[in-house]
Amino acid sequence: MKMQNLTKTILFSLLTLIIFTSCESNNESEPPESEPILLENYYFKGQLDGADLVIETKIYDSSLFNDPNGVSIDYGGSQTNDIEVFGEPGTGFCYGTYAFGLIFYDFQENINQLDAAKMYFSGIPVGDCFLEDELNSIREFLARENYEYRRFQGVEVNNNVALDFFPAELEDEQTYYSSRFGDNTDASFEVTSTKEEGDFFIIEGNFSCKLYKFNDENDYKELENGVFKIKISNNLDE
Repeated sequence: MKMQNLTKTILFSLLTLIIFTSCESNNESEPPESEPILLENYYFKGQLDGADLVIETKIYDSSLFNDPNGVSIDYGGSQTNDIEVFGEPGTGFCYGTYAFGLIFYDFQENINQLDAAKMYFSGIPVGDCFLEDELNSIREFLARENYEYRRFQGVEVNNNVALDFFPAELEDEQTYYSSRFGDNTDASFEVTSTKEEGDFFIIEGNFSCKLYKFNDENDYKELENGVFKIKISNNLDE
């Protein structure tokens, strides 16, 4: 009787060892979870009144890692202000305008109370109103060494830039901060990298400026050491 119990104990121990070893072997053979591959990354960053400002979106190769509640990429496209020859539509001198950024569209809810921003390139001399001229003008614009900040209710200047900032704490979307609401003669702007990939320009740069509150230029925020990486459409047929 004791011999039977001993035999059962030995068989049970062997069976347990085999199962454990098999499980351990299977676990070792399973490949580790791979890290997601970052495909695209766009941002506005800097110090806003001394505090870190980060408005950013990242796009991975797996949708599981993309943030469904993050800011959306507004890659804009262009508009032209055509100063026509009287009586001859489609002729005259054109100026290009581009608007793009990281924003929340009307159908989105800003669940995580994230900031948003939009940048503008405007007053770009195009010449004749042809698509090829417009493409050449934006390429020349992005290669410039000097830019001026646009100001509402001021003298319009060519080749100007601007930034609108939408703080999450301001529930009223009509109340926001912009470089266009006050003086930025001492501001800086530089494009450091431009690539054309498919239907887009991928643009990086540095900038610093003051952002004035809507309807109150005495209330402003100072953006310093700003950097950006954005994309805009170069498909002018759309």
